[in-house]
Amino acid sequence: MTQNELKQADETGVAPGGNPPGYPYAIPEEDEINLLDLAIVLLRHKAMILSIVFLAGVAAVIASLLMTNIYRSETMIVPTAQEKGSGLSALGGFGAMIASEAGIGAGGSLEQFEVVLKSRELTHTIVKEKNLLPVIFKDSWDAAAKKWKDEPPKMEDIYKAVQSVLEVKPDKKKNVMMVAFQSKDPEMAKRVLDYFIVGMSELLRRQKLDEAQAQQKHLYQQLGQTTDPLLKNKLYELIAKQIEAETLANVQKYYSFNIVDPSYVPERKFKPKRAQICVLSVVVAFFIAIFAAFFLEYIKNLEKTEDPERLANLRKYLRFRKT
Repeated sequence: MTQNELKQADETGVAPGGNPPGYPYAIPEEDEINLLDLAIVLLRHKAMILSIVFLAGVAAVIASLLMTNIYRSETMIVPTAQEKGSGLSALGGFGAMIASEAGIGAGGSLEQFEVVLKSRELTHTIVKEKNLLPVIFKDSWDAAAKKWKDEPPKMEDIYKAVQSVLEVKPDKKKNVMMVAFQSKDPEMAKRVLDYFIVGMSELLRRQKLDEAQAQQKHLYQQLGQTTDPLLKNKLYELIAKQIEAETLANVQKYYSFNIVDPSYVPERKFKPKRAQICVLSVVVAFFIAIFAAFFLEYIKNLEKTEDPERLANLRKYLRFRKT
């Protein structure tokens, strides 16, 4: 402000521009959002908004009804190390002591179970032994001719298809693991889930037995090369422990884990959640329609509020020109 303007403000008590006393500088006017104007815009385009919401709702209902019902069976397992009197209880305290020393029957871990269930070896073994390919890739299988309509699925496609419907959720705080399988057929969901549980048990059992047998073979070789009586007695003890380890591994129904909540044939579908799909579709369509209404209003008033020359340049550069 100039000296004259400051003097005038002191004399009149009003700053230039109509500001109240105490405000020597001009306050710029701020644009305010008028809720009434927003409501008018929405009411002006209410037909379009209602049409978009209605069509989205109808499309969501039709789409959800066309979706196939998916059923989900689940089970809960826990490592035997957390279970007193698990598979070795029939052998008493001596059997538990042997299991602890030999490393058989002492129980697995949630990390180990998760790795095995998600392994390609277990997945491909179950699919091959149980002949699940026609079930998993039903659309590509000609049941009448008993052959593939096109090329048979590749191993990588088989693995991805199975693992996409197999759920493995470990809970480290409670030391339990939930395993679930999804299928269009509720009985098939339970059956395949049982295949994976039994397959994991047998895979872990076989690995441990193979390890025990390899150790026995090595101990027998060492025994044939040893002449020291004390060392021979020690080798005999180690061989006896490995034999006991094999016995303990074979008596367990499920090796290294117990089932605390068995699998079941689901009676209700797991998905699709049709009501949720419809509600979400309507809500999203409503916000899209509101955005479209304000955008159309902006386009309508663009020529009135913007510089015509700038709009002409904008149209010029937006126009596709032939090269």
